[in-house]
Amino acid sequence: MLENGHGFGLNDSPRPTFRVHLKSMRFLPVASLALVLFAPTFRALGAEPILKIISPGKTLTFTAEEFAALPRTEVTLVDPHEKTEQHYTGVLMRELLVRAGALLGDKFRGPAVSMAVLVHCKDTYTVLFSLAEFDANFNDRTIILADKLDGDILPPSAAPLRIVAPADKRGARSARQVTSIEIISVGKS
Repeated sequence: MLENGHGFGLNDSPRPTFRVHLKSMRFLPVASLALVLFAPTFRALGAEPILKIISPGKTLTFTAEEFAALPRTEVTLVDPHEKTEQHYTGVLMRELLVRAGALLGDKFRGPAVSMAVLVHCKDTYTVLFSLAEFDANFNDRTIILADKLDGDILPPSAAPLRIVAPADKRGARSARQVTSIEIISVGKS
């Protein structure tokens, strides 16, 4: 502790004077060892990817923090069972696909028209979209990959991410526990 308790020594010395209590120092080696051993684990937990996007030319991964930093969009869905509005917040699938190299917009022609998007979930559930469903020149649908429901993180039954496709008449493609997205060609190579 500092001599006067305020960060300045009582003498006229330009440097503060410190007193060190030897009893408090006995835990320093143990604390240092714990920090060295466990700090990488704590960092790895926070930086573990929650999403992988695989395209023919590129693979991207996103941690929860990186995903949360992307441009956000909110959509409202009515739960068919409870008849209540649910507000999902996430990233436009179009945005994610373009970052992965998908040819959308003016570049969406030729071989790109025969591309598909597979959305894979933790429980091996997979849904399929045509790449055209994400192109603004083909339709004005808003499909997002959500990480929040009504302002909170998704519940464990849906986390880490959920596809939300409000224009689908059935919810079968609003897949929960999304872990990866794959852009594939279904045409002749």
